[in-house]
Amino acid sequence: MQGVNMKVPVSKCIELAAFSIRMFSKFPDNAVLVALAAGLQAASDDLWNAQSAYEGALRAMIPTRVDVKFENLVSDRRIRLTQQKVEIADGKKDGRIGKALFPEGSSPITRLLGQSQVDAMKDLEGRLEATVPLWSDATSEKADIKKHRENYKTAIDGRQSAEQKAQDLLALRDAAKDRFVTKYSQTQSLVEAEFPRDKPMQELFFDEVRTKSVQEKADTPEEQTPADGG
Repeated sequence: MQGVNMKVPVSKCIELAAFSIRMFSKFPDNAVLVALAAGLQAASDDLWNAQSAYEGALRAMIPTRVDVKFENLVSDRRIRLTQQKVEIADGKKDGRIGKALFPEGSSPITRLLGQSQVDAMKDLEGRLEATVPLWSDATSEKADIKKHRENYKTAIDGRQSAEQKAQDLLALRDAAKDRFVTKYSQTQSLVEAEFPRDKPMQELFFDEVRTKSVQEKADTPEEQTPADGG
């Protein structure tokens, strides 16, 4: 019999349990095997539910990543628009207002990502406030930059929240997997005790561990042979 450990994929663990439970059902008059089937089923269900919750959390992260990527793009473009307006107001690049707002250009802000850019946008708002006496549009520009910064921050917070939820559910999944591994190993030991010195019977109840699960096989492109002449 081959043992299982934490490195065995969850999909394989579920299949190993299904195989054993089905085989145990072939012996309905053996109370020990009936009890083993029930215990393994409970551990398998626990692992399946924990895995499903974790996978759901991973899928829920996708929209939050979209939101952050989108807000990064529109924020970058809005910052560059402000720079363009400043150049028009100054009548040239690196004019008085431009140097006050973008002493090193807009790239040091727009090349940032996430919270770093949000912080840099907040600093830009402060410079816009200080530039009001020099530029009449500074107040409206500050308001628009602030709106984009807040949207960006909301998107970042949403992504972080989704990531944390996934991490929490991963911990729960790993705990469920550890319980399954323990239960499976205990089940193997009890089967050995039930059929001492009967290797064929001991091995009857447990499937091959090292083969890929159905899910893994289905998710892996098979090498296809072209049709003749094609």
